[in-house]
Amino acid sequence: MSTYSSFALRGVAAALLAAGAASLAIAQTTTLGTRSSTTQTNPAITSNASSTWKEYTRAEDHPNSVTLPLQFITTSRGEKIAALVSVPADAKGNPVPGKFPVILSQTAYRIDVGQLLGEVMGTGNTLLVGGQDPFMNKRGYISVAVDVQGSGMSSGRSELLGELEQAGYAAAVDWITQQSWFNGQLGLAGTSYLGITSLLTAKNQHPAVKAVFAQVPMGDAYRGTVGVGGLLNAQFISLWLPLTHSLSVANGAAIDKYPQFADQITAANQQHLESIDSWYLPTVDNSLQGTTGYATDDGNFWSLRSPIEGASKIKVPTFIVGSNNDIFQRDEPLLYEQIKRNANTKLVVLKGSHIGAVLAGASGADTILAKGAPKSASLMLQWFDQYLKGMNTGAATLPNVTQYVEGYGALGSTRYARATDWPHPQMTPQRYYLRADKSLSLTKPGLIEKSAGTVSEPTPAVVEYAKSDSGKAVNAKVTINDGSDCSSSYEQWTLGMAGLLPKACYTNSNTVERAQKALIFETAPMTSDMYINGPIQADIWMSTNRTEAAVAVRVDVVDILGKATPISTGLQAASHRAVDTSRSRFVKGIMIQPWHPFTEAARLPVVPGQAMLVPVEVFPAAAVVRKGQRLRVAISASNQAQGVWSKPQEAKAVGGTTMLYNDAFRPSSVVLPVVPTSALN
Repeated sequence: MSTYSSFALRGVAAALLAAGAASLAIAQTTTLGTRSSTTQTNPAITSNASSTWKEYTRAEDHPNSVTLPLQFITTSRGEKIAALVSVPADAKGNPVPGKFPVILSQTAYRIDVGQLLGEVMGTGNTLLVGGQDPFMNKRGYISVAVDVQGSGMSSGRSELLGELEQAGYAAAVDWITQQSWFNGQLGLAGTSYLGITSLLTAKNQHPAVKAVFAQVPMGDAYRGTVGVGGLLNAQFISLWLPLTHSLSVANGAAIDKYPQFADQITAANQQHLESIDSWYLPTVDNSLQGTTGYATDDGNFWSLRSPIEGASKIKVPTFIVGSNNDIFQRDEPLLYEQIKRNANTKLVVLKGSHIGAVLAGASGADTILAKGAPKSASLMLQWFDQYLKGMNTGAATLPNVTQYVEGYGALGSTRYARATDWPHPQMTPQRYYLRADKSLSLTKPGLIEKSAGTVSEPTPAVVEYAKSDSGKAVNAKVTINDGSDCSSSYEQWTLGMAGLLPKACYTNSNTVERAQKALIFETAPMTSDMYINGPIQADIWMSTNRTEAAVAVRVDVVDILGKATPISTGLQAASHRAVDTSRSRFVKGIMIQPWHPFTEAARLPVVPGQAMLVPVEVFPAAAVVRKGQRLRVAISASNQAQGVWSKPQEAKAVGGTTMLYNDAFRPSSVVLPVVPTSALN
């Protein structure tokens, strides 16, 4: 099937995108997720797994909210950054005099769009696309919303999350500290891109920054999102890049609204149009053509854009909200793990996709059927009241980790579990072997056991990027040819947009596994409940008749009716199978989360017919396999919804057949993070 980055969907996308002591007891010190090998120690983790959630609320301090006239911040390089400042107001709409704490949000999705939403909705908007936030303004906060350099009304050519854009973050913070209405207490907040910019700003350690609230933020741009397993996530990029660029040049309404700045905004719009040829298309082309540093993790292109690289430098209280099928599923717990070393940090993992998490956060995950956490706006108010206003709101003693656990709720309801840390302090790795009889067993293969079978490389995905006929937009089209456009991966990497028109195959892996003729391995029906929570590693012994191959792993829970509920996925290019053990995660001496360098220097040869061990990182998950259910591991040669080949690697892999080994000397297996069910609460 074909998937277009349809410009008809842009409005929907924009609106919805907008709308430790305990851990040291189980794990070796690790810098997993970072490219630094400097070891660090974890502070003690508060034992608060029994803490409960309740909605935090308080009365408004002021009756109204008003937005000041549009302003521009001038950077040291002379660029102009657009800023909208919204302040508490009296009943007549006049700004209330005095100094207030400030919440800064920095977006690539247009502050004037956020302003419009704030005016229309009249509710909190900091956790959407930035802009007026009456909910926070009326409670004594000033909200500052900024178009990052190269976007919206701000000048500069776009290089999303690049060095010049990040220099603009510092300029925005400096500007705020010079304003007469600022009381010295600055919070950083936002969702998705705005959460990413918040973390990248916080790592600079400006003394005015006192707290962060980041919802569904990215951690490692390469490993977690764009270059999963050493392949290229064309499906996600085909939606996101055209979306961000189309928003950056939609300045007609802004010019009409702010005619006094028409020349500035018109000039900025032209620079954004020029970014198609100077950055957008070259970045995609370099990646697809296999250029070192774009298709690989050489140099600093990806690390510069990865908040995980500076997360350990964040020393202010930080709240992270993620989701279990988010595009940043891998990264959110890793960010928590890095930041908690130096600051009070909380992690909430909601149910659903990227968009689903935003909606769940807006409505609250703590309901009659879903025992989780309150609304994100309530959490943010509680967090900033504690750390910006100095109020005793209980934020410091909130549960450290709260996660949606698949299969925990009875009768299909949604249920969450709390813990003192992530990974779970009671987690123990258990290795299950993929046996020739298609069973998944704790018992190793015998000496005479034969290999389990083969999987075939599918028809390659077709990826197309081009400038529109008008020259004012980026068009993108991805044709998936391996059946993964009917899977949980497709919903995940379309940011949840596919789920707006749900299909059964998004929540049942049987469809994609049949389409891919996957090799399926299952446990016997469980004799008691099994709780898994944490990272997963698949160690796959394989060979191919070509000089490149991929292995895709799906982990499912199969109920008594045969439905295979997806839990997580992993994808890995064989040539990038090298592992840096100093940066990988070991628990009780067993590697459970490999760290692959993904550089040209670390690339290993794939020799036709020669068996090789390929460690696959399966993204972290939390699930209960109920008594009578089975755990499934499915192996195939691709997951095009998650990653496709660059052209040079595609030429090496096309037409290949992969043999999976399961004998005593080459025992393919999966390492699961097993936690006692007594830890569920």
